[in-house]
Amino acid sequence: MHYVYRSMPSIKVEKQSQLSASDSFKRVTDLLNNDKDLRKLDAKYKCEFNPKDFTGTADGSMFKAKMNIKEASGGSKVEIIVDLPFHLALVKGMVEKTLHKKLEEALS
Repeated sequence: MHYVYRSMPSIKVEKQSQLSASDSFKRVTDLLNNDKDLRKLDAKYKCEFNPKDFTGTADGSMFKAKMNIKEASGGSKVEIIVDLPFHLALVKGMVEKTLHKKLEEALS
């Protein structure tokens, strides 16, 4: 008997910012901790952040996400990778669009 491992559908959102990595980290962590729209998607998710290396995770019943912020020329680069369960694969585009919009607002 063979088992086929299938990974969860993933969304990768990247955003270049003119802010420093430290400022981007503060704004994105505030967004992930406090945004009402994100909480509507999964009210039970919990975030953990590491300010030393500008990384973090969000873990909930509906998704898992990893955040990484790096210094980049002229500012910083924010990367968020969200893993969705298969039954939410159809809303992948909506989640990606919402996250892009939220990052745009938080980092402008």
